Amino acid sequence: MRCIFKLVFILLLFQCKIQNKSQNLFDPTTLSGGSVAVLSSLVFQDGIQITTRYQPNDYPSFVKTEILDLDLDKPVSSHFNKKHFYVSENYKDDLVLRDVFPLSESKVRVLFSVSSRSEWREPIILRIQKPESLTEYAFNWKILEFKFPYPRYIGNISEAKGQITTQRLLDGRILLVGGVSVAGNTLPTVEILNPDTGTTVLFPPLNQSLMGMAICANSDGTVYVSGGKTIVGSPTVNTQFSNRIYKINSTNQTVEELPFTLQKRRYGHSMVCLSNGDLLVSGGQFQVGTDHTAITNDHEYVSIQNGNTTVLNSSANFPMNTIFHFAEYDSFKQRVLFFGGKDRIDPFAAYSNSISTLDLNSQVLSTLPAVFSTARSNVTSMILPGNDRLVLGGVMGGGVGSRSIDSWNETTSTSQTNGFTSRMKNGSSITKFSDSQVLYTGGVDTYYKSGILELYDHIERKNFVVDTMMNARSEHTAIQTNKGIIIFGDSALTDTRVELYGKD
Repeated sequence: MRCIFKLVFILLLFQCKIQNKSQNLFDPTTLSGGSVAVLSSLVFQDGIQITTRYQPNDYPSFVKTEILDLDLDKPVSSHFNKKHFYVSENYKDDLVLRDVFPLSESKVRVLFSVSSRSEWREPIILRIQKPESLTEYAFNWKILEFKFPYPRYIGNISEAKGQITTQRLLDGRILLVGGVSVAGNTLPTVEILNPDTGTTVLFPPLNQSLMGMAICANSDGTVYVSGGKTIVGSPTVNTQFSNRIYKINSTNQTVEELPFTLQKRRYGHSMVCLSNGDLLVSGGQFQVGTDHTAITNDHEYVSIQNGNTTVLNSSANFPMNTIFHFAEYDSFKQRVLFFGGKDRIDPFAAYSNSISTLDLNSQVLSTLPAVFSTARSNVTSMILPGNDRLVLGGVMGGGVGSRSIDSWNETTSTSQTNGFTSRMKNGSSITKFSDSQVLYTGGVDTYYKSGILELYDHIERKNFVVDTMMNARSEHTAIQTNKGIIIFGDSALTDTRVELYGKD
């Protein structure tokens, strides 16, 4: 009754302005007709919005799950069925529409069968038409576009090398420091890779050839590199471990060795750049040896302004000597979180399955109430929406790669396992693909190098094999850029080319 009253009122309002009684009241070419059309749309045209969880940068994993759920902002899902959905002509034989049905009053599920997933370069277009029975709301049509990434070469780094220490800069370029050549030698090279052009610029080299350094960037873009070792194999003298700190300015293209050194030589350690411009260096191997006595459990505070370092008191020490751990600086809470690690190099190492937090104000380290199902070192950790911190990859006892994908939520004080990668791989490079997705690249698959690209979707809580790289790689680097994921390096490949796994 309310809608009828509004319509009668509008018609009466405009009746006196119509000169020609035979003229169509809703003719948009006339002033009155255009006004009536606009006002009547305000009365009747309460449109339906259809959305999908996938953002433009996401990998649309519905091709792997064969399920696409759509959200409607009105309770009209029962009006939609298979005949209202159309897959674009270029993929109609590869992505076959099986069924469409409501999951709730405002959610629709679309089921597909996927017959092929090779060489999908053009976008998939899914067109939704208005159901004939839908009269209460306005809905012309909806077009959803899904584009898949694919691998290709975009440029080259300066030389064939692997185990490169890398840092993404504020402007999107990638800094490459040191590494290992295909001849098995450590390198002093410093260069910057521009993902937009696929080209690199060489900086002055380090004063020594190094691998396994720790690296971090300040908020002003200044990069610091510390420690590492000068040979690829096990050091035979302590001087083959480095105690030097380098400062790299990407704007001025300068590489400067600081005039003071760390109090301990360190390899396999971590370093974070603090908000006040100083550094915190933690753990690592400091002397020759394979047992726990060659590894340290302490932290050094590096004051850039004062030009000195201080070893923190014992209240900050790790509960065990720690190497190959992951560090995350939380500037808001002024703390550093540490994930994983092990206490020695030999096969009898003890591995960590807990999270430690160092309060930078009190300089006290504590263990958080989070225990992961898998104890491991060399992990990658990252924060995803919902304040979930993922712990991915890494090495378990015996040097075996870990398949476990764990997460920890500090708000709920819970940790859980979210699934496993398809294969047990060691040395994968792991990076964010989008806000809720993580890409695994390469690694050593049991005995062989892997060229597989796997995607973990944290909303689906599932892992998918999605593609293959141009080259099988291990001891390599994968980094998220504005163009997609760039992949480069391998200490046994003579190929200097840089791969891009992107959509454009």
